[in-house]
Amino acid sequence: MTKKVKKIMIVDDNEFDCYITSKIINNLDESIDIMEFNSSVTAIQFLEEFQNSTEKLPDLIFLDIYMPVIDGFGFLEKFNLLSNVIKSHTKICILSTTVDDLYIQKAKVNASVLYASKPITNDFLKELIKLD
Repeated sequence: MTKKVKKIMIVDDNEFDCYITSKIINNLDESIDIMEFNSSVTAIQFLEEFQNSTEKLPDLIFLDIYMPVIDGFGFLEKFNLLSNVIKSHTKICILSTTVDDLYIQKAKVNASVLYASKPITNDFLKELIKLD
């Protein structure tokens, strides 16, 4: 049985990319609650604070790779230290514009983390919001 994605967190320091991703999500399903974080530090702090409160947690996180202070891979390391509650509740999808094969392969090492190129497409999003 699949659960409906009700809440999506976008973690991207580029405000334009956040806007585009939000618009694509809203155009597909206006009922999805979108949380935008332009700082990976602030996003991980939010997740740390609410890691055991599933009603506050996102069902899905769209994560950029290239960000200041904590990049996407640093974010994943910190996420993996959080409770099993959040790790079983929240799926992560790395979104990137990179063409660097090293980063793409690094992103695909963890089988539980999805990878997609920016911008996301409606077809890709339709499949994602049906995550188990």
